[in-house]
Amino acid sequence: MDDFFSFDNTIKEANPKWLEFLKSELNPQQFEFATTEDPALLGLAGPGSGKTRALIYRAAHLIKCDVQPEELLLLTFTNKAAGEMKERLESLLGFLPRDLWAGTFHSIGSRILRRHAERLERTANFTILDEDDSRSALKQILTTLDVSDDDRKIIMKRGLLGRIISQSRNSGLTIREVMEEDYPYRLEYLETISQVAGLYEEKKQESNAFDFDDLLLCWLDLFENHPLIRDQYRRRFKHVLVDEFQDTNVVQARIIDLFSGASSICVVGDDAQSIYAFRYANIGNILSFPEKYDRCQVVRMEQNYRSSPEIVELANQSISYNRDQLQKTLFSKNPPGAKPVIAKVFDSRQEASFVMQNIWELQNNGIPLREIAVLYRSSYLTPEVEFALSRRGISYRTYGGVKFFQKAHVKDVLAYLKIIYNPFDENSWRRVATLQKGLGQASFDRLWAKLKSYENPLEAAISGCEKPARGKEGWELLRGTLELLYKGKDDAVPDLIGAVLDANYDDLLRQNYPDQYEDRFRGIERLAIYAERFKNLPAFLESLALEESVFADTSAAGLYSEDQLTLSTIHSAKGKEWDTVFIIGMNQGQFPSQRVGQAFLDEERRLFYVAATRAKRYLFLSTYLEDYRNYGATSEGPSQFLRELPPDCYQLVDLEGDY
Repeated sequence: MDDFFSFDNTIKEANPKWLEFLKSELNPQQFEFATTEDPALLGLAGPGSGKTRALIYRAAHLIKCDVQPEELLLLTFTNKAAGEMKERLESLLGFLPRDLWAGTFHSIGSRILRRHAERLERTANFTILDEDDSRSALKQILTTLDVSDDDRKIIMKRGLLGRIISQSRNSGLTIREVMEEDYPYRLEYLETISQVAGLYEEKKQESNAFDFDDLLLCWLDLFENHPLIRDQYRRRFKHVLVDEFQDTNVVQARIIDLFSGASSICVVGDDAQSIYAFRYANIGNILSFPEKYDRCQVVRMEQNYRSSPEIVELANQSISYNRDQLQKTLFSKNPPGAKPVIAKVFDSRQEASFVMQNIWELQNNGIPLREIAVLYRSSYLTPEVEFALSRRGISYRTYGGVKFFQKAHVKDVLAYLKIIYNPFDENSWRRVATLQKGLGQASFDRLWAKLKSYENPLEAAISGCEKPARGKEGWELLRGTLELLYKGKDDAVPDLIGAVLDANYDDLLRQNYPDQYEDRFRGIERLAIYAERFKNLPAFLESLALEESVFADTSAAGLYSEDQLTLSTIHSAKGKEWDTVFIIGMNQGQFPSQRVGQAFLDEERRLFYVAATRAKRYLFLSTYLEDYRNYGATSEGPSQFLRELPPDCYQLVDLEGDY
C-alpha cells in the first residue's frame, strides 16, 4: 500500500516478566504473532488454533508496552464475539480500558456515523433499519410506481428486490452488472429496480434512517470523501486489529485499507473457513493480504487444540483439493482417538436410526447431549432426525431459525418505541398506524404526507393538528398511546413496553392472534425482561438493530435446558465445538449442492472443512443410497468430499444391506 511506512511504528520494550508470562501462555507461533512489531501482520490460523486468543494477547501486549488503549481499534463480526473479546482482555489486564474501541464492524460504523451524521444529511438520533424494515420500505416504494400487481409480486418474491440492491452496494457492482451475472432471468425489471433503489435512498434520508448496509457504506463514504474525518481516526487508531478477516467484504476491506499509512494493520483469519460468500464475504481479501501490504509478516498458527489427530488429518486431506489457498497444515498433539466414521445407509430413515443408535451409545459412555451436534448443509435434510429425536424424548435445540425480534408482535411493539426515539421513522409510523381499525395504507399515505411536513411529526400527531379522513376511532387510540409514551420517553424501557400493552396493543394482540395470544404475550414479556439490561431507549434500540440474534425462538418452550442436543446448519455452527459431531446428507447434489462452478465447489469444500473441525473426539459422516425425498429416485451417490478421502483416514460402516 502507498505510504504504508510513513508512520512511527516503534513499540516500547515490554517488561521481561510480562514476556515470560506470554511465553508460558502461548505457543511459539502465537507468541510471535502477539509480540511482533511488523506494521502489517496476518495471523493465518486454522480451526481450534487459538487465533482469537492470540489477537487478545496482542492487544494486551500493546497496552503493556504503553500504547494507549484509545489508540487501539478491535473489529469483529458478532456482538457475542465482541463481548467475549472484551471479557478476555479484561481478565488478562485486570481491567477493561474505558477508552478502548472494540466491537463489530457495524457497531463501530454506527458509532462513527452518529458523530458525523450531519455530513450524511442525518441527525445523531437516526434509526437503523433492519432487514424487515428495509423490505417494508422497498415494498411501499414499489406500490407508488406504475407496476402491475403480478410484476410487483415477482420483484418482491423471496426478497429479490432487496437482495439485488444490497448485493450491488456491497459488491461495488452496478445493479445491471449484478442482474446480468446472477439474475439474467429478471432483466426485464432492471429499470424498475434501479428506480426503486434511487427512491429508497431518498426515503432513508427523509426518514432520518440508515439501513444495515449503510453502517459500512457510509463509514466508507466518510473516509473517502471527507479527508479530515478520515485523518482524525487515522491519527487516533495507531493499531487496527481485525478478527475473522476471511469474512470481510470489499467494503470492509477498503475501510481497513484506508487506515494504512498511519496505523499498523493486524488481521487474523483462515481462508479455509471462508464460507459466507452469500453474505458478500470476499475470500480474495485474505488471499491477497500478503501481497497488498509490502513486507507483510505472515504467522501460521497450525496447532489445533480442539480435535483429535484423526479428525485433523481428515480435514487436511479434504481441504488439500482446493486450488486457491494460503498453504498451511494443521496438526494436533491431542491423544489419538477413533477414526471418523463414514456410514453408508439405505435412506434418510435409516440414517436417522444410525444417528439415534450412536447417540444412545454415546450417552451410555457418559457424553452429555450438550456435547453432541447434528450438522447439515440445508434444513430440509433434518425431518427424519427430528422425528426420531421426538419419538425417543430426546431434548434438542436448533440454530438458524427465525429471530425472536423478527416476530410480528415484537416488531409491532418496537415500532411504537422507534417513533418516540425518531419521529421521522416512516416505516414504524406505517406499521403502527395500519394496525388500527379503519386505517389502511392509502389513508396513512395521505396522513403522513401532512405529518412529515411538521418540525416534529410526533408532536403534531399528539396535538391533533392532523387527522385522517377515515379510521378516526383507530387514530385516536393510537394518538393516545403515543401521547402516553411521549410523556414517559425517559422512563425505563420495560415500563415503556408495558405502557404499549396497557394502552391498546393488548386488545390488538387478542384480536389479531386469538389462537396464539398467550405465547405472543409471553414473548413481549420476555422482550421487557431483556430490556432491563439497557440504561435507556436509544441503547436498547441500537442493540436490537445491531445484534445478530438476541433470542432463539423459544416462545413455546420457555428457556432451553442445559443438556440438549444441537441441530444446526453448518453456517450457523461456525465458531462452535462439540465432543461429537454427525454430518448428515453427505450425498452428491446435496453436499455439495447441485450448483456448479469451481469457485462454488471450493466454498462448499471449505464448508465441509468447517463442519468436520467442529468435532473434538468423534466424527460421523452419513450418506445414503436412496433419496425418497425425490419420490424414491436413486441418489447421485456419496458426496465427492467423501470419495476424495483416502480410505486409511476413516472407518467405513456399510449398512445399506441391513435395511
